[in-house]
Amino acid sequence: MHRLVQVLGATTLVALVAACSNTATGHEDAAAVPGGAASSAAAPAASAVPAASAVPAASAGDAAEAAATPRPSSSSTAPAPELVKTNHTDSARLTIRPDRIGPLKIGMSLRAAKATGLIVVNTDQDAAGPDGCVSAHWKGQSKDVWMVFNGKYGLRAVDSFGDQKTPEGIKPGSTLAAVRRAYPHLTWRVDGDDTPAARRTGGDALVDAVKGDGAHYRISIEKKKVTDVQLESDRTGCYE
Repeated sequence: MHRLVQVLGATTLVALVAACSNTATGHEDAAAVPGGAASSAAAPAASAVPAASAVPAASAGDAAEAAATPRPSSSSTAPAPELVKTNHTDSARLTIRPDRIGPLKIGMSLRAAKATGLIVVNTDQDAAGPDGCVSAHWKGQSKDVWMVFNGKYGLRAVDSFGDQKTPEGIKPGSTLAAVRRAYPHLTWRVDGDDTPAARRTGGDALVDAVKGDGAHYRISIEKKKVTDVQLESDRTGCYE
């Protein structure tokens, strides 16, 4: 009888432990369920219309540049896309980037430059050899708005015109102060002027905006005003 009471007591104890264990497991399972799943009916419905994001308007220079950028074909079997040509009116608003003006990039071949429809090769020059220099100018402009190519190294230098300007807004008419603010690390082309760089008011300022891209700005300044902005190759030849 005493043994039966002990057995019954042990059985009761086991049952109580099991019940407590089941209760604790239930609490843990309930805690593991995300709050959103447990009360999804009470959650407010999400808006079916996403908020419109603000898109900055493209500048005239970017728009003109986009018009001269090759457009890929949507068909995998279609021939390679051709360069979309832009007229000389659009080209007057192209951006002078650190290594190119619109589609005219330092180092590109004369043939590729002709394909843009933006240049005219000067006729009053001797036939150049494979490594010779060939001068050209922007279509619709005088020969003074020049560029020069090398048969081996492609486009060596190109002049700007119209409303073309750098991404920082530098163009003919900009002040020397604006140039210094935009390019604090500018240097001056060696020209025999011994005036300290900080006190110079004129000359050719050289700006390597992107190191290693093979090109730099050459900004001509007279009496603290920009008179011309050119893009040149870091590799000399075909221009001074």
